[in-house]
Amino acid sequence: MVLVRHRLPEFATLCRVSALARRSQPRSRTLLAVVACAGSLALTGCSSSSHDGAAPSTTATTSAGPTLCSSKSGAHVTGTAVPFGTAAPTGSSSALEISAGRPRVSSVPSGRHGYRLVQVPIKAAVRTNGTFAVDHGQFELVDRSGHVCRQPSINPLSDGFVALTVDEAHTGSGVVAFLVPGSMPTGLLGVRYLPATDATSASLAWQATAPTPAATKASNSCDGGKAKLSTSGSDQTAFGDTISHGDDVVSESVRAGKPHRRAFKPGPTQPNDVDAIDITVRVSAKGADAYVDRRAFALVDGTGRSCRSSQLGSQGETLTSALVKKGHSKDYTIVFWAPKGSAIHGLRLVQLSKPGGTKAQSVWSDSKLTLKPLKG
Repeated sequence: MVLVRHRLPEFATLCRVSALARRSQPRSRTLLAVVACAGSLALTGCSSSSHDGAAPSTTATTSAGPTLCSSKSGAHVTGTAVPFGTAAPTGSSSALEISAGRPRVSSVPSGRHGYRLVQVPIKAAVRTNGTFAVDHGQFELVDRSGHVCRQPSINPLSDGFVALTVDEAHTGSGVVAFLVPGSMPTGLLGVRYLPATDATSASLAWQATAPTPAATKASNSCDGGKAKLSTSGSDQTAFGDTISHGDDVVSESVRAGKPHRRAFKPGPTQPNDVDAIDITVRVSAKGADAYVDRRAFALVDGTGRSCRSSQLGSQGETLTSALVKKGHSKDYTIVFWAPKGSAIHGLRLVQLSKPGGTKAQSVWSDSKLTLKPLKG
């Protein structure tokens, strides 16, 4: 506002004339006239500096913050969503397992007006065998409308990652950062995992409202195929006993101990989803050297399914092929696999007439034997 002084003399003159003209009038009327002149003077002496004389606006203009993450739609989900924190297998062989935690607002500034930095904790592990690289670009955060919340060009979080490398012995974990509108509740956000950074479909999804998946029922058997072995005419006995083949001059004797279950240490020679079944065999040679081969032994459970093993030798296995000198005995450990969480009943160890064959020469068994799942 500026003070405008033009017309001030004219109004002052008018006021003086009015006052002189009414000196003979009653005091009350004179006071009213003076007040009126003073009011007119005040109104005329202060006006807007705008050209039209209108009063200035006092309303401030503010821009509304973002309400959507972006206009880009997220990848199509091919599977069923699971709750946050649930580890889910992925890949054609389900060898890899991924878990995404609940999105949470980070205390680290986003560096972008109207947006908050939201972090999603990620865990990756190998279920069976292999080495995998899990890239941060394989994860999407989507809002309720399915629009993608973009990642910052550089993840400023201390436990952020570019890629997690995992194998049988090593798991991986870290956080992925996303830019989310400040007014958007994190409870409405979902996470998706892409099999590749440029994939158009997601193989896994996590969201707060997803139902908890039903627990997988243990098979209570070995997970190999049905054994196709002939035991007709074979020598059969209980675990712990010895079976001999040959004559009084040259013979080979084998004693098979009772099977025991143990946990594997994570490693490349066996999957992470199995336990070890250890069996100790003692081979004795009489009259001549005795040849023994790992491929000549097979383990079958009470349902007739084969217990798998490694062709390269599992952790703790001591037999590949060997020659036991005549007059000597030697102990070997052979290892088979039992699915974790499964109780294995009625095992039979079969020694074949030749490595890789189908006809049994000797059989050790115990119909009442049960290998229970390991605790923990």
